[in-house]
Amino acid sequence: MPRDSTEQQLARRLAIIDLLPLLPDHGIGQGATVDQLMTRLGNTFAVERRTFERDLRDLADPNGPWRRRFGLEVESRPAASDGRINEWFTTAHSKIPLFKSVTAIDALVASFARQELGPFLPRDARLALDEQVATIERKQKHLHLTDAYQQAIAYQDKIRRLPDGRPMAPSKVAPEHLQTVNDALMKNLMLSLVYRAAKSETNKTHCVYPIGLVIHARTLRLLAVDKAEVFLDPSAMKVKSFHLHRMQAVTLGDPVARNARLPTLDEALAGGALAMWSKGFIALHLRFAGGEDADVFIRTLEEMPLSDDQTIFLNTAGHREMMATVTNTSALRRMLQSMAREVKVLAPHDLRQDMCAFLAEALALQQGD
Repeated sequence: MPRDSTEQQLARRLAIIDLLPLLPDHGIGQGATVDQLMTRLGNTFAVERRTFERDLRDLADPNGPWRRRFGLEVESRPAASDGRINEWFTTAHSKIPLFKSVTAIDALVASFARQELGPFLPRDARLALDEQVATIERKQKHLHLTDAYQQAIAYQDKIRRLPDGRPMAPSKVAPEHLQTVNDALMKNLMLSLVYRAAKSETNKTHCVYPIGLVIHARTLRLLAVDKAEVFLDPSAMKVKSFHLHRMQAVTLGDPVARNARLPTLDEALAGGALAMWSKGFIALHLRFAGGEDADVFIRTLEEMPLSDDQTIFLNTAGHREMMATVTNTSALRRMLQSMAREVKVLAPHDLRQDMCAFLAEALALQQGD
């Protein structure tokens, strides 16, 4: 056996650290035996068993450099399957910045993170996440014999995030457009958009200051403020919503002016940017019809109220009514239109008139040829 050089020893010990399972404070989980670790390490480091055991003892030495200088905590305990054999692991208190043992839960979290965050991330961040997930997936093959891994896989198969909104296929976004938008958000740059709105047959160019990117109703949308409005008071700025799949071209512009006071993404959302066509606040007054569907709608509103001041009560005739101060948006109107058999709009008057006109037009269309 060739002499164990310092470089070979360091590389081997780093590989061992990488393979050691991590056990939380409460100690639930499985460590790895010497035989298991040597098998997982493969032929990359061909050493005798006693050399491998010495590596583990040195890594676990409470007075050694790995513990004292780097905060690495390697421990052992009798294996549950055979008390004569030790299993090795790192603990939840280990603090070592360059390496981290991967658990099944790590793999689960990383997988969910990529699913949820992937579309939003700038190129460099997405590549970094993809690299981490790939590393975790590579390490997962060493975890397949553990109970924790089997539990995590079973859990992952039981969780789904169903899309909100209408039963339509997600819109198709040009990857280069999404990347340019992400670059502008990351680097605080303006954007020039060639955009075709849903109600238009022609393209229009917009020079905008981007505020944020969101997924709403199965579409990616950029919230932004026109360049002409950027030096207005933030409360007077009109935040626009641009669907990424309707962008015909996107290019980066100049840096956002340092003295520009743009609304934050939270401020834009609170102002009704995604509710579309906000017309201010209204005092909404509804009366519920009887029947099971109306009862279900009432329970839904009780569980998810339209506003902090929402109240549901019995009127003098014994019918249930609701009052709430809400933002007057197209989203609100569409909800009321969809529930027109269960609720009657009592106020405000113009909203009630709009509902009657909508229902009359819908009835005429459905009954026509």
